[in-house]
Amino acid sequence: MGVRFKATHVVLAMLCAMYFITYVDRVNIGTAASEIQKELALSNTQLGLVFSAFAYPYLLFQVIGGWVGDHFGPRKTLFWCGMIWAAATIMTGFVNGLAALFVARFALGFGEGATFPTATRAMQYWTRPTAAALRKASLIPSPDSAMR
Repeated sequence: MGVRFKATHVVLAMLCAMYFITYVDRVNIGTAASEIQKELALSNTQLGLVFSAFAYPYLLFQVIGGWVGDHFGPRKTLFWCGMIWAAATIMTGFVNGLAALFVARFALGFGEGATFPTATRAMQYWTRPTAAALRKASLIPSPDSAMR
């Protein structure tokens, strides 16, 4: 008897992949910071500003993103969040100075901020209440596996 994949399993796999990618996207600048700092001739203060450029919109859109996900629905919200952080990630590869890097990191924080509250809403829509805790818990290892 073959395994039958339900829509819930597909959504769960996509959310796990999304969690993994967003986590890598969020933290990879720390690994590349010294090279970026040299290449763009950034001071430590400027590099700190770049790190903050991600953090503030990310924090803000964790709250606002939950409302956006409720208002427009998880599918549309996650799609546009994904488009924003994909564009921001691509843009990061083409930056040539502080301003462009700041904008790219700001956009990344904006796009990723709404992702996690909206993913939680998506799991609520796509799982039975009796299985919701297990499905949501299965997302937790995704960011951790990005660090290995």
